[in-house]
Amino acid sequence: MSEYRSYTEHMTVLDGDSDFRRCLKPSALFRYVEQVSADHARAYGMDHAFFKERHSAFLVGKQALRVWRMPGRAEKIALTTACETFKKGTMKRLTTITSETGEKLALVDCRWMAVDTEAGRILRTPGWNTPDFQNDDLPEELPQIVHKSQPLTAAGERRASYSMCDLNGHINNSLYLDIACDALPQEVVEAAPLSFASIKYHREVPMGQSVQVFYAPSKEGWYVLGRREEHAAFECYLEFGEPVTESLQK
Repeated sequence: MSEYRSYTEHMTVLDGDSDFRRCLKPSALFRYVEQVSADHARAYGMDHAFFKERHSAFLVGKQALRVWRMPGRAEKIALTTACETFKKGTMKRLTTITSETGEKLALVDCRWMAVDTEAGRILRTPGWNTPDFQNDDLPEELPQIVHKSQPLTAAGERRASYSMCDLNGHINNSLYLDIACDALPQEVVEAAPLSFASIKYHREVPMGQSVQVFYAPSKEGWYVLGRREEHAAFECYLEFGEPVTESLQK
């Protein structure tokens, strides 16, 4: 994305963010992307005070993840993020994760919405502009379709506990990938690492409330649904790829 206005940070995969394969957990990758996105905005003056003054906020509506190779424990990675201008009420943000040698490891395509925090409504355009922050167009994108399926198998209930909630007081967007992977049969996540995920966020799950989780095989992967008060809170579609090779582990 060098030809576009972008922002890059370098990170090291933490031991505590790694799974049994000694690779970065998908939810942790989403958290890293969330962090570099926030840092990008702050670098252009869009901090907490900026949004508070304008009675607005960014919310994630949906996002997708493609993984070619999940970075391993202690691996140094670069996250380069760039965003588009708002179109039809959403802003596309692409974040590319690369290795120290420039190997493309993963891509996250996140669609953000601007909301009026006083009126409680989505804004078609935010009403303010930050020079040199956005791009007119980013041609690359990932499919955002969630392939639904029936019949559903119940996978229990998850309570929005303290450790799962973020500064907004509800389950952090990244953790729905943990909920989805936890819902699937263990042999599915043991057989191969996650290669693709698309997720839609319908209703937040505030701290103290619960979400009922269901799953079903779908297309070439798995469909996971979370319901709060009989309404969809999130929907997710996941595909699992080839098993990670020993040479890629640290």
